[in-house]
Amino acid sequence: MTIDSTYYKQMLDSLSEAVYFVDPDRRILYWNMAAEQLTGFQAEEVVGSLCNDGPLHHVDVKNLPLCENQCPLKSCIETSTPQEKLVFVAHKDGCRLPVLVKTSAVLDSYGNVAGAVETFSDASEMLEMRELNSELRRQTHLDALTGIPNKQAFLDAMDREWFRFKRYKTPFSMLALDVDYFRQLNDAYGRSTGDKVLQWLVTRLRASLRRADILGRIEGDKFMVLLMYSNRKSTMKVAHMVLDMVRREPCLDLPIAMTVSIGAVTIEENETMDSLIGRVDKALERSKEMGRNQVTFWG
Repeated sequence: MTIDSTYYKQMLDSLSEAVYFVDPDRRILYWNMAAEQLTGFQAEEVVGSLCNDGPLHHVDVKNLPLCENQCPLKSCIETSTPQEKLVFVAHKDGCRLPVLVKTSAVLDSYGNVAGAVETFSDASEMLEMRELNSELRRQTHLDALTGIPNKQAFLDAMDREWFRFKRYKTPFSMLALDVDYFRQLNDAYGRSTGDKVLQWLVTRLRASLRRADILGRIEGDKFMVLLMYSNRKSTMKVAHMVLDMVRREPCLDLPIAMTVSIGAVTIEENETMDSLIGRVDKALERSKEMGRNQVTFWG
């Protein structure tokens, strides 16, 4: 049985996946029926046009044009290497359609690149799933009450900073703090008020810290702060600033003054993560033992 070009066209037109073919100049030579259905453009509207001049106007997820330097077809033709990429194409009705494109070079009988074939499919569901997974990851790493990193997320950040210290010797410090007599406050005014106190505290802390510093809620009313590029002197300055801020600013409409106890440490040579956390916990406990509403540095 001899198969002619008409038979091949019928096979491609019967595919549910959109397919088109370009020559080495990326001029569109073939556009199947699934491509018509997916984009709204008929074959006669695109065949003969250059890919970068055609109506599709491929852009990436940041809405940057792909046709000049990031085009999967261009890379495929130049390197003979298959490409796969999530891109957005212009639908005929004017909307942007996310598609997953896969390209393969087509070689002639001499092994030279004669063009490339691209298949593409609607990636709307895949993109929605990515965004959903990203949101789920974000939510599982944030404390539900305060919106800051939870304990696991904070420890992950500490791990990264510890490895950076081991490699580049960049210093960092930690603060541990909790609200003085928070249990009694909860008992006297109710858990709802206690929650609002913690939210108030986090808002003030985030406004006081540098953008690079990381604030995390460890448990209950206990918080930790990771201070990047911070030595003992600058760490104590931040700790006292936090202490004074809490003392000075009225907390909600509470008839009592709110204070915090703070422990502070700076990373030491050859120190493990466990020993660093142990030292900052000891510093916090010492502040509470000495009467609360104060800072202790544990060297």
